[in-house]
Order: sequence, then C-alpha cells, then structure tokens
Amino acid sequence: MLHTSSKFIRLFILLNFVIFLLNSTLSTARSLHAQNKETELEEMFAIFSEEEIVVSALKRPRTVSKSPAIMSVITARQIRQMGARTVSDVLEMVPGFDITMNTNGTREIGVRGILQNDSSKIKLLINGHSINEPGTGGASFVFDDLVVGNIKRIEIIRGPGSALYGQNAFLAVINVITKDTDDIDGFQLTTGGGSFDTHNHNILFGKEYNDLKISGFLDYFDTEGFSKKIEQDIIFTDVASLTPGRSQNSKEKTDLNLKLSYKNLTINSKYMKRRREGYIGFDDALSDETEWKDTYIFTEFLYRLRLSEKFDTETKVYYDQYNTDSWIESRPEGLLSGFYTDGVKGLTRIKYKTIGFENQCNYNLFKGNELTLGLQYEWIHQGDIHYGTNFHPLTNAPLSSFADFSHSLPATRKVTRHIYAFYLQDEWSITEDIDLTAGVRHDRFTRFEGTTNPRVGLIWRFMEDAHLKILFATAFRAPNFNEMFFVNNPATVGNPNLDPEKINTFEAGLGYNLTEHIRGNLNYFYNRIRDRIQKDSQTPAQDQNQGGARIKGIEAELKAEWENDNYAYANYTFQDAEETRMRNRMAFVPVHKANFGVNVGFWKYANANMNTFVSGPRPREDGDTRRDLPSYTLSNLTLIGKNFINNFEVRGSVFNIFDKSYDDPAPMNTVPTDYPQQGRSFRIELQFKY
Repeated sequence: MLHTSSKFIRLFILLNFVIFLLNSTLSTARSLHAQNKETELEEMFAIFSEEEIVVSALKRPRTVSKSPAIMSVITARQIRQMGARTVSDVLEMVPGFDITMNTNGTREIGVRGILQNDSSKIKLLINGHSINEPGTGGASFVFDDLVVGNIKRIEIIRGPGSALYGQNAFLAVINVITKDTDDIDGFQLTTGGGSFDTHNHNILFGKEYNDLKISGFLDYFDTEGFSKKIEQDIIFTDVASLTPGRSQNSKEKTDLNLKLSYKNLTINSKYMKRRREGYIGFDDALSDETEWKDTYIFTEFLYRLRLSEKFDTETKVYYDQYNTDSWIESRPEGLLSGFYTDGVKGLTRIKYKTIGFENQCNYNLFKGNELTLGLQYEWIHQGDIHYGTNFHPLTNAPLSSFADFSHSLPATRKVTRHIYAFYLQDEWSITEDIDLTAGVRHDRFTRFEGTTNPRVGLIWRFMEDAHLKILFATAFRAPNFNEMFFVNNPATVGNPNLDPEKINTFEAGLGYNLTEHIRGNLNYFYNRIRDRIQKDSQTPAQDQNQGGARIKGIEAELKAEWENDNYAYANYTFQDAEETRMRNRMAFVPVHKANFGVNVGFWKYANANMNTFVSGPRPREDGDTRRDLPSYTLSNLTLIGKNFINNFEVRGSVFNIFDKSYDDPAPMNTVPTDYPQQGRSFRIELQFKY
C-alpha cells in the first residue's frame, strides 16, 4: 500500500512540475500572440468550462455547476486532441471509471468500484435516446463502436439516474450528443489507418435549408485486431485445445446516422451492422470459428412545443430493433480425446423490438421554480428465436449432425415486457446562491413489482468562486431477459422470480476556482447496494437476489488552462468496495487510479497532446489464489498538423508509447494467465472539410 501511494505522489509531483514548466513557457509566448488572446481563450474554456450547457442531469439545459449531479463533460475538441479512437479511450480518463475486456473481446465499464458483465448498470444514451440492449440490459453491446468523430460532447453523470431515466441508470448515465448543422456546414471527409491492418473511412455532413436541417454521417471500420499469444485456456490439458495460439479479434462495422429537424420536429435515426470474432472464446476456450453478427437500428420522432412563456412540452415516439446472429464454437474439434469430434458448436439468432412513448412537460410555477412531469411507456419483445447445436442442450451428449432446437428446446423464452413509468421533479432557486432539486420516478414492470426512486440535490454557491453539492438518490437495475428467461442449458437457467437490484447513494461535491486559470473539484461518494443478482452454486446455476455491497470513495480533479490551446489536467480516484455479507473486497477494480495529461498548442498550425492513465493493483475474487494483477501505466501521444493547407488536417497517434505489457483480469476457472492487452500501436488520419 505504501509503495502504491508513493507512486501516486511521485506522479502528482511530476504533473505539478509539468504545469509549472508549461506556465513559464506560456508567459514568454503570451506577448507574441496577444492579438488572438480573447478568441483563443474562449475556445479553450469551451473544453473545461463550468458553463458548458448540459441536458442529462435535469433533462433540460443547465450548466455543469448548476446541475444536481457529479458530472463530467468531454467536448469534441478535447476528444480530437487526445486522439481517442473509441468511447472507451474517453471514459478511461474520467474519474471513477474503469474499462476492462472480457473473454469475448467486449469492453466493459466499471464505475466507482463496481464492474458488471455487459455494463448493465450503466445507462447509455445517444441524444437522450436509450440504446441499452434488452437481452442483457447492457451498454457493452454498442458503446465502444460509437463513432467518436461524430460526437459533439459526452455528458457523464457519476451516480444514480433512475429518478429520471429508470432502469440501468444505476451507477452512471452517459449521454452522447452527436454533431448537427450548428457544428457542420458542408462535408467533412476523414480517412485513416494504423496498426493491426486497421482502416477507417468517414463522411460527416450537415446543411441547413431555411427551416430544414439535415446532418449525419456514414462510417466504415475494419481491423484484424490485436492478436496476442494465449499460452493456456480452460481446456489446455486436452488434445483439442488450440493453445498455445493467437487470439481472434477482428472486427468490421458499418454505421449510418441521420438527423432531420424541421421547426419543432426532430427525427433521429441510426443503422449499425457489425461482425466480430471471439477473442479468446465464448467459454474461455481458444477457437477459430466463433463469430458474432448483429444489426441495430432505431428511429425517434421528437416534437417540442412551447405553449406559453411558462409552459412547454416535448413528446417522443421511438422504435428500436436488435438482431443478433451468433455462431459459437465453445469447444474446438476433438474435445475429450475425440469424443466431440466436431467440437461443441451452436447457432443462436434472436430479434429484440422496442416501441416506446414519452411525454415531458415543464412548467414555471413562479420565478425561480420549474416543475417537470413525465410519462413513459415501453413495449419490449424478445422473439424470432432460432437455436441449433451439434449436442443435446440438456445432456451435452454429442449428436451425429447439427440439429435445430428452435421449437423443441429453445435457448430462451419468447417473452414480452411492458414498462409503465411516471416521474416528477421540482427545481427551486431558493435564493440567488441556493438551489434545491427534488424528484421521484415510479416504474412498473410486467412479471415483478414496481420500484420507486427519489432523489434530492442541494447546490450552495457559498463563495463567488466555489460551490458545494449535497446529493442523495436511489436507483435500480431490472433483471434482464437472460437472467430471467434463459432455459434448456445444463450450465445455467433463468429465474423468472428475480427482483430488481437497488442502490442508495450519498454524494458531496466541492468545486473551487483557485485562480483565473486553475480549477479543482473534490467529490465524496457512498453507495449501498441491496438484492444483488448473482449466480448460485447449484447445477445448473441460477441467478438469485443475494447479498449486497458497500462502496465509498473520493474523486479529486485539477484543471489548468491558458490561451493558445494550452492546458493540463489531473484526477485521482480512491474507491473502497466490499461485499456486505462476507466483507470481501470487490474483484477486478483498483483501489487507486489516476489520469493526467498536457496539451500544447503551437499557434494555429500544430497541437501536441499527451495523456497518461495509471491503475493500481486489481484484486482477485474471493477464493482465487492467484496474486492480484499488478499496477500499470499507459501513455498516449497525439500530434495534429493543421492550417498548412486550407481545410486540411493530419493527425497521428501513438498508443501505449512505452509498449507496456499488461492483462485484464480473468475470473476463476477460466484463462489461468488472464486476458492479454495490446502493446504499442499507431494510427494516422487525414481530414478534409468543404
């Protein structure tokens, strides 16, 4: 512990030295570029400004400092400068967030000491539209495939959001705001490539014709993916094991977004088609045939109407569809010395459909008071289930040929879920310096009782340059379709009697402007989780509501900014998480983590950005005798050249500069040597606007 703490102290000392050096350099350069000072300073403050307008915390525009939530806002400018390839790259720099990879090569989001399979305790939104996948309830399905070049900003709420957003807004709410005609006037073409035979091509467009606004993008991405040698897998002692061998991590994706706006009507739509391989394997057994294919579409109609100076309303109707097509080789050929001659293979196809309606009304009761009332209904259907295997689903006995069990022994049940919800929120500026927000939401689901989740937030601007936030909220995660309705499997079955997981959260946040150019934030959080959904020890295993968890921690942030696109930042997270029943430490999430970075703008022609992520040791599960995963540090560098040719920009990035070898944690009885992650890699992009 002392060694880890000293490491973090040294890192912060180094950062302070960098800030001092940067400030000294800028003092000399400032006199040379005074003519552009005002414009460039405004652009710089747009990156970290407390006055950045956000909508996630209240479902209507408010600044960060006046939002009743612990929030981070990452802008398109910052995403571009840091060279982020994915949303994971962005979130990893946010206090309280941890990103790790599972056996299928999917990135999962951990928040404040809790790491959940499929990131089902995170509410993921695109322009306020939920895109959590119904089967698992997770955000992992799509979040790391969002096109970062089309992101205007990312609004991140750390803490519960069920009082407004309902299910899955358990640990955090992430709202990705895409670019529109206010950000694009014409076309933007981007092409790039890099390590692992990666290619990416993107067209971003936007145009305004009187009252009609059209914007969107078309993106194509293809990569072989990083491939690391896997020394051992779960069946490494059998002749069928492909280990030692290389992981399978290729991916191909096509993504199309379209946004239309005419007066009070806005239409948002998305189409994404993706194909990917299985990394190590569906069942931690290295294979060469596993492949996932999936398609996601949604369309949302949003109509806003202002009826008077005091009263406005917005109504939205939406349709979502997920199509999953999975060819799984959970065990390769020759398993058990040839007993499974062709290995263990299965084909699953499922279609999820969601139809929803939401109406929200905002009313100004009196000066300084705004009341919000919302009603929501969702119809979610799991159907069109196709299931085939070369083994019997109940006995695991090998079959002479591939058989279709879609009707006789389907992998999951055909089911429809109805969700009814209403929410009420009151925001009151009691005095010029004190704001009080109180709200509550009630959700009722078919098949289990409803849940009610309140929240209260007090914001006190006790000094001109400082504010204090005191927040309390509850949230829930509804059991997903897999946990409730999975059937005909000798390893695991669903439990239709599950209740939602619940959390109570207390937060306190202090924000202070130390100087004109330096600002800091200090946050404390305490989470209490009840009715955790976990698998029992029986065979087949079944999810049960059992146990709870307690998590407390601190998040500290420091940001310094100057003109000419020069800034530095640092943040540190302490998170102490343990199960309440056995008082075991929560697995896989570090107690300590930190980030720091520096951006230097060389007048208007070039930009350099370096960011560093530091993770402390990550503990194992209770009963796992392997040593904890060691701490590691990753640094990335991005250089941008611009304005040498009109409307032309070139970006080059090096990730994991020092080629650090590190692994993400593998649970017990899986891959004994954990999941290896990529070393040093490169990317270059060319961008042209017209």
